[in-house]
Parts: sequence; structure tokens; C-alpha cells
Amino acid sequence: PQDAATAAVFIYSGYGAVCTAYFDDISLFVENGTGIIVGNPIDLGAVVKAPLTVGAAIAETASGENELYFALNGTPSTFYAVNAETGEVKFSQQVPGMTHLYGVVQGSDKNIYFCGIDDGILYRYLPAAKRIESLGDNPTNNWVWDLAASSDGKIYGATYPGSKIFEYDIASGRFTDLGSVVEGQDYARGLDVTDDYIYAGVGTTDALIRIDRETGEKTEISTPYSGQTRMAADVWAYNGKLFVRDETSTLLVLDEATGNFEKQLTFRAKISPPSPYNENLIYYYKQTDRSLYSYNMSTKTESKVTGIPELPLSEPMVLQWVTPAAGEKAGKPVLAMMMQFTEYMLYDPEDNWFEVVPINAEGQGLELQSIEKGADGKLYIGGYQKATSIYDIETKQLEHSTYDFPQAEGIGFLNGKTYYGTYGGSVIYAYDPSKPFVAGTNPGVVNDIGDEQDRPFALTSGDNKLFIGSVSEYGIQGGALTVYDEKTDTWSTYRNVVEDQSIIGLAYKDGKLYGGTSLWGGLGVNPTQDEAKMFVWDVANGEKIDEFTIAIPGIDETPKMIGGLSFGPDGLLWGVVAGSVFAMDPDTKEIVKSKVIFASDYVNNSTWRPYYLRWGDDGLLYTTVGRNIVVLNPETMAYDVLKTGVSLATLGDDGNMYYASGSKLMELPLTRESQYPGSEKTASVRAAINAVDMLPGYYNIALSDKTAVQNARSLVEAAKAKDAADADITNLGKLIFCENRIAALEDSNSPTPT
Repeated sequence: PQDAATAAVFIYSGYGAVCTAYFDDISLFVENGTGIIVGNPIDLGAVVKAPLTVGAAIAETASGENELYFALNGTPSTFYAVNAETGEVKFSQQVPGMTHLYGVVQGSDKNIYFCGIDDGILYRYLPAAKRIESLGDNPTNNWVWDLAASSDGKIYGATYPGSKIFEYDIASGRFTDLGSVVEGQDYARGLDVTDDYIYAGVGTTDALIRIDRETGEKTEISTPYSGQTRMAADVWAYNGKLFVRDETSTLLVLDEATGNFEKQLTFRAKISPPSPYNENLIYYYKQTDRSLYSYNMSTKTESKVTGIPELPLSEPMVLQWVTPAAGEKAGKPVLAMMMQFTEYMLYDPEDNWFEVVPINAEGQGLELQSIEKGADGKLYIGGYQKATSIYDIETKQLEHSTYDFPQAEGIGFLNGKTYYGTYGGSVIYAYDPSKPFVAGTNPGVVNDIGDEQDRPFALTSGDNKLFIGSVSEYGIQGGALTVYDEKTDTWSTYRNVVEDQSIIGLAYKDGKLYGGTSLWGGLGVNPTQDEAKMFVWDVANGEKIDEFTIAIPGIDETPKMIGGLSFGPDGLLWGVVAGSVFAMDPDTKEIVKSKVIFASDYVNNSTWRPYYLRWGDDGLLYTTVGRNIVVLNPETMAYDVLKTGVSLATLGDDGNMYYASGSKLMELPLTRESQYPGSEKTASVRAAINAVDMLPGYYNIALSDKTAVQNARSLVEAAKAKDAADADITNLGKLIFCENRIAALEDSNSPTPT
């Protein structure tokens, strides 16, 4: 309350366990009276769902059964073991702390080892016991890209950052940190292991490295892309050949003994082991024509497989040979292939037999990556890695949803249409709500920005133009500004508007576009500059007319990110730098008002995602400054922290905030004091509820602080008297609840108060 003389912060755990806990960065926020009353968050559920997986393996168990292993993306992921012949789910279990699983492999003991990109824990699934066990943290990094298994009982993991590799010894249960594959590089992206060597694909400076398993000696194997700003990813060693996935869709073939380059192919994601019918043949998928291909290692030629159905427009997570024990193909090897959305198929190359095997793995809620409110009042939402949905906040229903859609980093609007800026390659999709929603068509691709751009986070519009700010590709600096002129239907892209900086904030007014930047470019490259900048762009002439830095009084650190940006009703240009909000005179570039709310934090937060600014009909500014939902009075600069720990949020037409919590869409109900008759009464109710909320939840602690209990009771009684006079039934209910809670705390016969 504003008239409080003192305050206390209680730090305690809600878990009945003995532990050592460390708390730091404790903050106490003064309620500044913006008049916003916060209700309890409402869970609207997982609104972007997909049976999406990013890693899989197929293997024969010790008992001779063929099984498929994968985990569906989610918060948390669910691990599956599936009969690789029938698609029957034999085991499934959520794995707390894991959201994405890239690395999964069968060990020499016939058990399955897997590791995600979140907690760094290596897990083991025991098919015989149908049980998952944790083997502990690997000693390198939490983000594990790939796993490989040797025939002598070792599991190897490729990690990010630092391009490190770890080894796990199955027999002893011990981890070993094998260090960085290439010092100064971030990605050990893919692995394979033979009896003598470990092969690792490295980026963002492209390299293929061979490591002697006995001596640890490292040798670089030259490829056509060595030394370039690219990514050598997955590696396979088959029949004296090395197959290397470079970037997304390039497959390189090299002679393992000599290192000589032999062939470059176009493919997608994964390849098969050599065919049991012809050891010179491996199989792979081409997304360009949705077909299966084979490559002959002897003749160095590829052939398209014809006479089978068109494959899904996705990418394979695993290709493996299995020999069914029953059915039409019993005892005969067939090629099994699972795609990214768990589409599963079997193929016999001898007679072109082809079968789709359904897998009953229910789609899970994906982490939310983008949320924006359209002019129609609906929420347009993108999922992490894939999928998009449209949510109607009036009906509390999904209007449309599809998982066959790329990751939307930013969403904008122009003249009734919705535009999605997607990763990777900065491809722009458009959706026309006046036409039927058809996945792949509406929304459909309208432009591929290219120019080494990858992530379009900032979208805004004005005067029949759409403006897009983007982040460059992996290992590269230099974002871009892209302008779409709807009248002429033309796209223009301008690279390095601010040298070596990404564009993450845009606001348009009177023929001028104002931009804010981030020092960071694509992953795997360090900033070359020390301070983020703002710029002014002359839209008519297509040129930058100003570039400058800003100084916010009292800020703790030189700005490294400036964005988002938005013009307020007062005509000022408002923006966010980490934990601070500022307002600038767009003509003089003078910062006329500002507020430092939180400390700057560029370590624990995204270095690309803008801090969002939304103006309410109440004249207040709602923002995610400091990655928290904050409401600010633009006249007095008074503010309230409405919800902490939120990076992604928007303001609905109903006046409530909508934000992402993992895979969940959450609604934060907001009430304005002006909506209640008698602000004095409302303030007293809020003070009473706050006082009761501060009381410890355990009887013995409460009795030790009788003064706090008595003060809370006094506040409740006073507020109840005011509410009774005005007959506000809603608040009376809240206050009676508070009164009962106090009574339970005071009751010595109630050691566990309700």
C-alpha cells in the first residue's frame, strides 16, 4: 500500500524437504497507484499443439523386437517406445525438465540412451523393464545436439556452446569431458563413432573433425565448405565413406580413408544405413519433390524411387532397416522411416511395397514463440519450431490451428492481413482472414527475404507499407530492414542499416521509420560493437537519414538492445532498453522522460526478442520491460508490476493481458479502479487482501508473529465495513475468505489451516 511505513520480504520454500537454497536479486516494488487490480491468472490451455519430434531411433531390443523411440516436443516432452512394425505404443512417459529431444541412440547393452537440450541429463530407457532412469548431468553443457554409441560400451554426446563432447562409460557409469572439438567454436552439431575414431561436425565456422579415440589427436578433414560461415552437422560413417549433412539440405560424400570429396547431394535431415540388398545403396528424402532417393556409393549416382506415394511435406527424423517378425513382410528387411510429425512408413525396395503405419501419439502443446492481437481482436500465435493458431478471446476457443507451419518469430498486420516472419531464412507468410484458412495456401508464402537473414522479430506497418526488422543467420552479423509496398506489390531489403547490428524495434510516423537495434547477430558469433543504436529511415527515398545512441538517466549499463518501439498518444516515441522505459521527442531525439524499473540483464534473456509495448484504452502503457508484465502511467511514470517472469505478452481488446507460460496461453484479468464506485473502498480491499497474502501459511509460524495477524485482521475488518456499506458482494466474498483464513491461522487446534 502507498501509505506503508515498513515492509518485509519472506523467503521460504513450499516443499517439505531438507535442502540448501540460494536466493539472490531480491527486489521489493512499491505500488505506485496506476489503478490496476490484478486477478488470478487463468490457464487457457495449450493452444498450439503438434505431434512434433526432432530426434528418433529405431533398434532391435535384446529380445529381438523392433522398436521406435522418440520424444514429442512439449513442456515437458513425452518419451515414447513404439512397436516399429505395428505402430503400437508400448511405453510413454513425460520427462520433467526436458522440452526437446535431439539425441537418442541404442547402446551396446541394447538399452536406449537419450538427452535433451534443456537439463543436460543423460537418460537411459530399459526396454525389458519399460523404465526410464536418470544417469546424471553430463559434464559439458545442457544443450545436447546428438548422441553416438560405440561397440565397446561408450556413449558420446555433442553439445553447445563451446563445441564440447562428452563420453559416458556404460560399465562404470562415469562421464568424461573430452573438451572442445575446435576452440572458439560454439557447435559440436553431429557425431558418429567407429572402432578407432569419433567424427564431429562443427560450426559456425564449418569444420569436419576426426578424433582418435585412443590418443585424442584431432585432424580436420577438408570439405568444400571448410572454413566458411556454415554448419557441418550430422555425420555418418558407412562402408568406408563419410556422409556429412552441411547446413540443412546439403549432403557431402567423402572417402573415409583419404578424405577425398566425392559427391554433393540435396536431401533433408537424415540418411539410412546401407541397404541389406545392396551394400552400396543408402536412402534419403528430398523435400523439393517429396520423394525417396537412393545413392550408389560405387557408381556415385543417385536415383529417385518411383511407384510409391508422395511422402509428407516434412523431414525424416530416422531411417532404419527392420525385419518384421510377422505380417506380409515377415523375415524380410524393409526400410522404416519416421517424419517430423510422427508420420511413419515402411518400404520394401525389392517390390516397391509401401505401407503407412499410424502411431497413436497425441500431439502435445508446444512452447509459444509469438503472440499478437490482430485488428479483429483475435490472438495470432506461433509455436516454437513449428505450428500456428488463431485464438478467439471472446469465445475462448481456437478458431484455426495447423502444425504444418514454420516457427513464427514475429507477427504483424497490414490492411486486414496478418503477416508472419518465420525462421529460418526469414520467409514471410501472409494470411487473409476474409478467405478460408488453408494450411500451406492461406497462410502462404509471400516473400523470402534471403540476404543471410534468419529471424524476423520486428514487424510494424503504416501508409500501406509493412516494415520488417530481422536478425542474420548463424555465425553472421548484420540484420536487415525489409519494406513491402502493398500498392506496388514490391519488396525491398536493406542490409546493415546499422552496421553489424540486428533490428528488433520499429515504429512508423509521418513518412519516417524509427528503428532500434540489438548488438547480437546469428548464434555463434560475438558482437563487434559495444552499444545498441537507433536510426531514422526516410521511407519515400529508401534511405537512412539519422543514426544515434541514447542515454537514459540512472541506467546501470550501456544499452545493448533497444526495442520495441511505439508512438504514444502523446506523440512521443516510447521504447524499452532491458529494464528501463523511455520516451523520446522524435524531432529533437531528446529523451524527455524515463524510468529505470529493473536492472539490465542481457545474460539470462533473449538477445533478439523485443520488449513489447501495448497502449490501453485507459491511457496506460503495458510492457514486458525486464521480461515482466508492467503497467506504466505515461504522465507520472508511476508503474505496477503485474506479473513477473514473462517475455511474451499482449493486451486484449477486453483489457486483460494474455501471455505465454511454456506451452500455455494465460489470461491475466485486470480491473481498473475507475470501474468501481469508490476508489477509497477498492484501495482498502486491496490492502487487506495483500496483508493476508503476506501471512505465513503455517500455524506455528503465524503464532510467532501475532502482530502481523492482528494488523491483517484489522485491515480486513475495516475494508469489510466499507464494502458492507456499499454492498459489493464480490469484494465481501474475498474479505470473508481472508477472515476465515486468519481464523484458521489463529486456531491452535488447526495445525494445518485451510
